[in-house]
Amino acid sequence: PIYEGQKVDAEICETLGFDLNTIVDSKLNKVTKVHTLGRYSFSAFIFIGLGKAKDMTTKKMRDAFAQVSKEVCQPSVFYVAPAITETIDLHQVTELFVETYYLSTYKEVKVNGQANIIPDVDIFASVDVSESIEKAMNMALGINHARDLGNCPANIMTPKRMVKVAKMLAKTYHLDCQILDKKDLEEMGAGGILSVSQGSKQKPYMIVLKYSGDKEDVPYTALIGKGITFDSGGYNLKPNSYGMKYDMCGAASVLGAIEIIAANQMKANVYAIVPVSENLVNGQAYKPQDVITTLSKKTVEIVSTDAEGRLILCDAITYAQQLGAKYLVDIATLTGACVVALGGAYTGVFSNNDAFYQRLEASLEKSDEAGWRLPTGQAYLDMIQSNSADLKNSSGQRGGGASVAASFLESFVEKDVAWIHLDIAGMADNAQGATGVMIRSLVNLF
Repeated sequence: PIYEGQKVDAEICETLGFDLNTIVDSKLNKVTKVHTLGRYSFSAFIFIGLGKAKDMTTKKMRDAFAQVSKEVCQPSVFYVAPAITETIDLHQVTELFVETYYLSTYKEVKVNGQANIIPDVDIFASVDVSESIEKAMNMALGINHARDLGNCPANIMTPKRMVKVAKMLAKTYHLDCQILDKKDLEEMGAGGILSVSQGSKQKPYMIVLKYSGDKEDVPYTALIGKGITFDSGGYNLKPNSYGMKYDMCGAASVLGAIEIIAANQMKANVYAIVPVSENLVNGQAYKPQDVITTLSKKTVEIVSTDAEGRLILCDAITYAQQLGAKYLVDIATLTGACVVALGGAYTGVFSNNDAFYQRLEASLEKSDEAGWRLPTGQAYLDMIQSNSADLKNSSGQRGGGASVAASFLESFVEKDVAWIHLDIAGMADNAQGATGVMIRSLVNLF
């Protein structure tokens, strides 16, 4: 790493017999590769420009490290010290590089293809940074695991396969694991998730992982992820369902977050709750104007079978509260309306509690992730009043769709429970596949 105004070590210039300062570009994100021509035991130096040190932020540093990571094609050494500033210390630089290196070199694995192997990078620092390296690796590997889950084709990443993934996590990290199958859900009366699953031969599940890393009297936070492994839209069939394997990215984010929390042995009490189902069409599938009874006993008139995510989430929200969770964060690829509102540049954030929201806001800033708070309230609930049931699952109108969906979910949250809803539609995937969006923020919340 090199800032504007910094000089390349004079000994290097002398050994190479050339003033590298005349060719190394220190402007932000500029990469300069200098071959050693046999004068060192390694083949090249790679310099990454960081711009002006006083302007450096963790976000800019992530971007710069992502650029230089693309140039690493053989085992290398990263020098930490030159990147340190008055506000970003040696341990932060280490974590930022290690995490970014793993994330930026990630590639989707083809079915039956070989795993992506990346060159080893040793970290050169003046003090022991092994703990920082481990913490960053856990973060990156948890995010990349979630990306693997999201990228996996829907005929392979079925609800049953997600259960296997959850059981594997529980075994690896010594988590309490509860798997509620169709029979359990029927006995409970979880009509939201059961209705959505009616059109599929794949059985639904509610996955519950429990991590107890704090004192017994510390309230649990429930991370709840939408796990629709494929969404056809049901009888309100989507005109194009390509990309709908990503409709379980909320669930993947929750599983990735609990993996990181457990791997880093964080001081927190956390539930990871994942309702998982397909949304398909057959002779048994739920239909527009059906009325269903959710786990909360509230009834819902179906306006659109393509507004299914909120139906499985409302049951998960109710169950989380039955387990005693006092803080809830649900994350879902919930509405196209959120993409229209925010253009795929921000995650839509909704909350019933300002103090809890401020905790998330601080986490977003630390995580360098973008969220924008949007409203909920009675005006949106008025749009989903039903003659046949307590609520409709959609207003059937174009306007305010993200806030309508969030207000629907909020109506299942008890008054003494703090709740945040993250709508990651437009953020969960891009041209390279699943992104693992908001996992850092979920983890840093603790």
